[in-house]
Amino acid sequence: MLSDRALAVLACPACAGERLSREVFDGRPEALREAVVFCLDCRAWFPVEDGVLDFLQGALAYREDRRRFRERHAAAMDALQLAPDAPVADGQSDLQAKQQQHFDWYADNEKQSYLEYERMPFWVAADEIAFARWRERIRPGTWLLDVGCGPGRATARVLDLDIDVIAFDVSKAAVRQAEERHRRGGYPARATFFAADATRFPVREAALDCVLVYGVLHHVPDPRAACLEIARVLRPGGKYLGSENNETVFRRAFEWLQRLRPLWYEEAGPEALISDRTLREGFRGTGVEVETRSSVYLPPHLLNLLPPGLGRFLLGATDAVGNAIPGLRHNGGLVLVE
Repeated sequence: MLSDRALAVLACPACAGERLSREVFDGRPEALREAVVFCLDCRAWFPVEDGVLDFLQGALAYREDRRRFRERHAAAMDALQLAPDAPVADGQSDLQAKQQQHFDWYADNEKQSYLEYERMPFWVAADEIAFARWRERIRPGTWLLDVGCGPGRATARVLDLDIDVIAFDVSKAAVRQAEERHRRGGYPARATFFAADATRFPVREAALDCVLVYGVLHHVPDPRAACLEIARVLRPGGKYLGSENNETVFRRAFEWLQRLRPLWYEEAGPEALISDRTLREGFRGTGVEVETRSSVYLPPHLLNLLPPGLGRFLLGATDAVGNAIPGLRHNGGLVLVE
């Protein structure tokens, strides 16, 4: 749910202004289901429907949803001086629209939903390995941002902690699933989910203790720009935690297996692989110090055939061996970032 606490760390996607207000149409202010958030500086407005805030603009805006919302609350919106949408020049890349379409599709389809994808034995084991270490670094009272949250796969790994979470994705269908997951789970974490564009985070400068970017940089048009955004919203001493597809000598073997028997469906950006070097260059000059380690030295196709406990043990054991050998140290299928 969109709380006053969450609104206090957000910024206007249109002008980056920090003077955001809201009008509740349905529900209590502390647990609203339908409302409008608007910027007191530029008068841009953003609907909240079913507890999900939609911060998307331009080519990424769900235009029909916005039109119906404006008509439904026309009198109240007029009183607030919030005008109907004007035609918007499309200045956003085709890549972002493709990503949105892909993850809207992945939220629910007959071929493979994203929830089915995340429940693969391989991903269950890989996620456990990454988060076992990261959870120790997230202190009670932390403000955490999950960039590209999808249906809440990574977010769910921290919702049992006593923290405040804001999480967004370019796909509103995926965000709705994440919000429902949190609502039904009865988690102690206070979480707000919203739709937004990762090219500029709608978050105030130096507002957060932790930024989680789990498999997202390889989807964005410009990973360097996303790194600058991570640095911008982190407080001094804050933490960036992430995972990406790694540049590795084993990549061709994995791609051959994927062609032979696809395990999932990818829609990557121009930099489909993110290396330690890419990350260090991305954060150059920001003051963010990057540490990386490698994970996954076995093909996911093999790990999917094993019982979950055995797969987790084998993945952890081969990670330890791979990271101990100088020639292999940076060649796991995933690069984990702190």
